[in-house]
Amino acid sequence: MGQLTRELVRAKLHARLGGRGIDVDKVYINAIASANDSTVIYSQSLVWAFFLKLQDSEVPRFSSENLGIFSEPYTFDRKYRFDGVKLDELNEMGAAIARDLLS
Repeated sequence: MGQLTRELVRAKLHARLGGRGIDVDKVYINAIASANDSTVIYSQSLVWAFFLKLQDSEVPRFSSENLGIFSEPYTFDRKYRFDGVKLDELNEMGAAIARDLLS
């Protein structure tokens, strides 16, 4: 494997989502503290979220009822929910990209 860079991760995500018109730099994974506390405690662009996990030699995997995909950072407002890709699909992509980049 060559050097892991944010640009390489972006290219891998773009190859999988770009054909659907999805700008991977404008999709965010956001999380709130709990169902009772809507304070956003995590917000990363899709590219950064994947890059940070891969940088730590982890498979990018996101699962929680307090986590969602949005078109804006630092929000959990329903009007900014992003429906172009689902968490399960992102997790499958994370596993595939990790196999490519971490082997």
